[in-house]
Amino acid sequence: MIITPATQAVQVEDLYVAEVLVADESAAQLRAGARAGLAQILVRVSGQVKVEEIGPIRSALRRPSDFYNQFSYESTERQLVVDSEAQTARVLKLHFEPSAIARLLREADLPVWGSNRPGVMLWVAISDGNSRRILGEADEGELALALVEQAARRGLPILFPILDLEDASRISSAEVWGAFLDRIETASVRYQPDAILTARVQQEMSGRWTGKWSYKMTETWQSVETVAFSSDELVRAMVDQLADQLAVRYALDSSRGTIELTIEGVHTLEDYAALGGYLDQLAPVLNSSIVSLLQDVARFELRVEGTQDQLVELIELDQRMLLLNNDGRGDHLLYRWKSL
Repeated sequence: MIITPATQAVQVEDLYVAEVLVADESAAQLRAGARAGLAQILVRVSGQVKVEEIGPIRSALRRPSDFYNQFSYESTERQLVVDSEAQTARVLKLHFEPSAIARLLREADLPVWGSNRPGVMLWVAISDGNSRRILGEADEGELALALVEQAARRGLPILFPILDLEDASRISSAEVWGAFLDRIETASVRYQPDAILTARVQQEMSGRWTGKWSYKMTETWQSVETVAFSSDELVRAMVDQLADQLAVRYALDSSRGTIELTIEGVHTLEDYAALGGYLDQLAPVLNSSIVSLLQDVARFELRVEGTQDQLVELIELDQRMLLLNNDGRGDHLLYRWKSL
């Protein structure tokens, strides 16, 4: 998924929809495709790549039909090799049941990463040997398409720069290539991302692909170097590491607790209704109950999964409420509601 400028947290659509290439529409291909699709969804929703190594997951992968409620086929021009012969593949699209996936992940003691996810700004400079360029939103090259595909597989909303005159005035391909991180941060401000990934990518004479990349999702940058034998492999390593780190920050573990919220700025019945609906749709919130409503101040008690810090960060993504202070007890937060 690609997000548009001036967007922060993104509601990821089709989080529970898997697409798998199959050779035909036979029952055997459906079973194999459904197994691959279930594995794909479990990685996307848990935020963890190695889910198949866990006992309850291994068991579930032997009965994938328990977890999807709809499937269909679509035509494609892509090829699959079957018995040493290339043939035109079909796309098997499976719609998995969110509650069933959540139960399975809880049973496996794995976190659940909801559909409200941080938007990631990409500044990627690529060298073709003679020149360097920055990948932009209109780029349809091999590397850009690989980034889009892998980000979609991990449920990670990404944004490429527009590369208009404003971008050109703020940053150059040489500065992205050289990892001038301050300049990259400045150029990212207009896009208001929740995280930034910058990279320099090139293919060596030997055919290997190398990437030197840095990402920032808190106050500090982390830097990594990657070597791969294909652009797809390189991109997969880059996106997977970033998605894994974001999942650690935002995915909810199976711990449960109670948190009290005091929320100022609830002036009207419309505000109260909107606030109640907003709290109930937050991924960590199992249920919410009103404790008191006095003048423009509402107090709620929330039964939540995960940690208080994760709840605070998810609310910060939406920017519907402003955190005024945390009283230090670890179970009470003070916010101001922002009316639309």
